[in-house]
Amino acid sequence: MAHKKTVAVATPLENETKERYSNAMKKQTVFKFIAASLLGTFFFSANIASAAKGDPRSLGTYKDWSAYAWVESGQKVCYILSRPTKSLPKNVKRGDIYLMVTYRPKSRSKEEVSHVTGYTYKNKSTVELAIGKRKFKLATDNDVAWVPEGESDAKLIKAMRGGSKVSLKGTSSRGTLTTDSYSLQGFTAAHKQIRKSCS
Repeated sequence: MAHKKTVAVATPLENETKERYSNAMKKQTVFKFIAASLLGTFFFSANIASAAKGDPRSLGTYKDWSAYAWVESGQKVCYILSRPTKSLPKNVKRGDIYLMVTYRPKSRSKEEVSHVTGYTYKNKSTVELAIGKRKFKLATDNDVAWVPEGESDAKLIKAMRGGSKVSLKGTSSRGTLTTDSYSLQGFTAAHKQIRKSCS
């Protein structure tokens, strides 16, 4: 008797998860490009503003946050990002570390908060993000953490706009607990800029 072949059909949740994971991988490519443009300090090179077509274009620096526009698959995407003011422990070797908000006006998930930590996270671990007394849990994959499915990026962004600093605690694949602290000075102005530029 011939057996009927079963075809697995992805659920809407699975499709959304794949989309967000794919977006995170695309963002890592942007991170690496921007990292190459750093002058060895927090501030980004002014030459980015005159970069070739298709490269990140500077939309301005707002205190501790910088805003950029990028063309991805023919669609304009905007980002704001910052580097940590402090990372602990100090004796741990890590790659580039960024906190970022991505704005894709034509995407199903328009705004996404993500953190690139410079190491591979412990499998299935979570990151604790704290803004004052408010705490949020982020999901992880490889070296990226983001707001998990079913949770609201908008809620976190609202808290960031109303805060003065944010800290993120994560665990590496080797079991090392790290804490990255960021200033939120200039976050609101930078966030308003990408909404304006990419709308």
